[in-house]
Amino acid sequence: WVLPRSPMTRPTLGPFVLDEPIGQGGMGAVWRGVHGASGTSVAVKVLSPKAGQQRTKALRNEVQAVARLHHRGIVLLLDYGEVDEAAEEASEGALRAGSPYFVMELASGRTLAEQAVPWTWTSLRNTLVSTLDALAHAHAREVIHRDIKPANILVCTAADERPGLKLSDFGIAHALDDSPDRSGPTVAGTLHFMA
Repeated sequence: WVLPRSPMTRPTLGPFVLDEPIGQGGMGAVWRGVHGASGTSVAVKVLSPKAGQQRTKALRNEVQAVARLHHRGIVLLLDYGEVDEAAEEASEGALRAGSPYFVMELASGRTLAEQAVPWTWTSLRNTLVSTLDALAHAHAREVIHRDIKPANILVCTAADERPGLKLSDFGIAHALDDSPDRSGPTVAGTLHFMA
């Protein structure tokens, strides 16, 4: 996941120019990028080249779930698409043509799990209220996150477009429906954070 250093060869996905990978997860990598016209910094989540059909479906579920949610405490989805051959070539194979991606606001404070926060009652209460407010918004739109943990709460600082905590990673979110053939909820999430 190392990009060529020449800015002329940096890959582009739609109007976004990728800079460097800033995180790696179970489904793929997150890259720092910039909107070419406005200069707005963004994060671009790209599915791993080795990911299978199930992970591709999970990323598409994440895009669909987040696209339905407009709340100050939920990460803002800006764009989505598939990696093209030009981006694969410019990244020297780090990106694979056909891999789905989505673009979201950049959280320069990384995740809550990476913060060395002294947990006073006030900071803990504010974190919980912010997270619960975002969850209430998602639940009102019939989206259940199913993987609440510090690593899935982004920290946007004053340097970012929308400061504050942002609930992210809806990859295993479950959109409710009323179809009669629904088999019911399945167990999903991170073991140490599950109720």
